[in-house]
Amino acid sequence: MSRSGNTLILLFGLCFLWNCTSSPPSENRIQVTASIFPLADIVRNIGGDRVDVDVLIPPGASPHVFEPTPGAFRKFARTRLFVMVGAGLEFWAQKLIAATAEETLTVVKAAEGVPLIQMAGYHHGASEHGQEDAEHQSPGNPHVWLDPLVARSLAERVAQSLIRLDPEHAGEYRERVTAYGKQLDALDQTIREMVGSFQISEYVAFHPAWSYFARRYGLKEVGVIQESPGREPTPKDIEKIIRTIERYGIRAIFAEPQLNPSAASSIASETGVKVLILDPLGGPDFPGRRSYIDLMKYNVNVMREAMG
Repeated sequence: MSRSGNTLILLFGLCFLWNCTSSPPSENRIQVTASIFPLADIVRNIGGDRVDVDVLIPPGASPHVFEPTPGAFRKFARTRLFVMVGAGLEFWAQKLIAATAEETLTVVKAAEGVPLIQMAGYHHGASEHGQEDAEHQSPGNPHVWLDPLVARSLAERVAQSLIRLDPEHAGEYRERVTAYGKQLDALDQTIREMVGSFQISEYVAFHPAWSYFARRYGLKEVGVIQESPGREPTPKDIEKIIRTIERYGIRAIFAEPQLNPSAASSIASETGVKVLILDPLGGPDFPGRRSYIDLMKYNVNVMREAMG
């Protein structure tokens, strides 16, 4: 056979293999950016191989003090769907959108439609002089994604957005969101059963990440060490937390891997309780926390150690 004939056969074979693969070429996928890992995982469950998802805030970093890098600005220019928390968490979002995004960018916010828990003095970010900027003021506690039913609502809205962007594959998105919704319903039921077995409902946290989880499942946040990021507790605050721990028989303080636990450790040493780590973000590098659902199961199991 001639060299040209061999070439044609090779090209035919490559084309056949390419068309038989389940994943569409990357240039045909919808470019999605999520501000934090839990939202990215929700998007991947709905979009499957029809989406490419970038996460802006790296694992282990605190979203409260994050600022986008030049690389983030460049990547964001390709984004067609931006999934964010809202409620002031991404205080830098408007700057990022205005600088790089197309006018056709679709934005979905997890906090949209959620009755926000108001918190006196709660803010995100700071000016270069250490003062709070007006644009950084939060309209409420932003940690809404830690309520699995809020996550379920977000999944529905992500599916609707993907269908508008890619109507040709609407059926796939509907099938995935239905299947994932059932998983989130099962997660909600599992958490309800576990929390129902807790001996105490009160807890003390390093900062108010778990307020929406508590509201959903009937728990009570009776103490917070750091009411807003970067605001260290005063001696009077610490004395109040110690009295609260003694009053309610608190067994552990919930800290977080993204924040310095030194204040929690000092209070725990003073009161003889443990410091346990709850993780609001998770990530692919953390065993047992590599998906939103696994992350929530991890956290409720840690809670059970202190409250069950």
